[in-house]
Amino acid sequence: MKVGILTFHSSYNFGANLQALAVQEILRSKGCQPVVIDYRDPWKEEMLRSKVPSAQAEVHETFVRRYLDTSPRFRCDKEVREYCDDHLDVIAVGSDQVFRLLSRWDPKLLFRRLCGAKPSSSWTQVDDHLPVYYLPWPKNGSAGPRRVAIAACAVGMSYFFLGKPLRREARRSLSDFDFISVRDNWTRIVVMWLSRGRARPVLCPDPVFALNDYFSIPQDEIPDIDTSRAIMVAAPFDKAWLEEFRKLSHDRGLMVGHLPDTTGATTSDDGDVTINLPLSPLAWYSLLSKAAGYVGSRFHGLVSCVANHTPVVTVDWSNWPRLMRWATRTYDLCQKAGATNRCMPVNWLAHPSPTALMRNLMEGSSQAAMNQYAEQAKARVAHVIGESIAHLV
Repeated sequence: MKVGILTFHSSYNFGANLQALAVQEILRSKGCQPVVIDYRDPWKEEMLRSKVPSAQAEVHETFVRRYLDTSPRFRCDKEVREYCDDHLDVIAVGSDQVFRLLSRWDPKLLFRRLCGAKPSSSWTQVDDHLPVYYLPWPKNGSAGPRRVAIAACAVGMSYFFLGKPLRREARRSLSDFDFISVRDNWTRIVVMWLSRGRARPVLCPDPVFALNDYFSIPQDEIPDIDTSRAIMVAAPFDKAWLEEFRKLSHDRGLMVGHLPDTTGATTSDDGDVTINLPLSPLAWYSLLSKAAGYVGSRFHGLVSCVANHTPVVTVDWSNWPRLMRWATRTYDLCQKAGATNRCMPVNWLAHPSPTALMRNLMEGSSQAAMNQYAEQAKARVAHVIGESIAHLV
């Protein structure tokens, strides 16, 4: 069975690359012949090119060439559709934020426009038509490839502000899927609301939870940097905050290092351990898997740490009201793990002290809950992906 994976595989983003690899390898273990559909959205390519240093961009391109089995490259929906109809038995959409849509009438985006910011986000372009990830073309009956979604995400999407034409398109497309799994409760609600209950998605953790079981990191991808006594910080706290946090770490016999994102942005502190770009996705994952702890806002940073039993506190800069925190990816994961103290908001009303953050980072009962959840999550990922394929046989 030839399965095409349609996701953000080529984004210059550590987590996006890792989840594509995990889905590919899990499908391969199920006896499928996976191929990553090499669709490159011109808008997203230009956006990434403007933000990510060229050396770091090349590392991501190398990752795709080395580890992913890809199709020919496509740049429009029509080319993707023709390839899928002619070459595939199944189209697997996801994981990642493949179902996220931005409405022109979203209050947050309207406010950004008034402030002079661009309406589109780093991941999603404001558009009046469905993106290719919804497979927005008519289904060719039983003759065409079957359609599944794997741990799809639309978290934080203001679906109730979508225009009627877009909602109608989404309802038709989602209803044509044979099997849908989603990564979080918010996306489950989005899919059910847009499809008017025709689609009944099941929950599936992020595929990166199962990466260790299906892929071994090559030795040349493992950095020659010992992070076993270092807490890696990837959050823009000010210098005074970081200095106090470093003192608390030193009191515990630990160091503090900073971990850059793909744009090169880091904390404002030099730290005891310095990680420089370019950095491959597998090197980034390896550093987190062996670290003494991690403090950051990246969703796949959280996933990578939980999967490897690395102590972690995720800092939430989304500014969602307290009652709506479950709409964020990081809080949703921590809630499922029974460790909501590991997700700490940072905004004009809440700014955790270094002492409070260190206490939550080193707290034992929530770490045990995270470790237990990690084992359940990797088993659940494999089960749901297997079910999605078995459902079509």
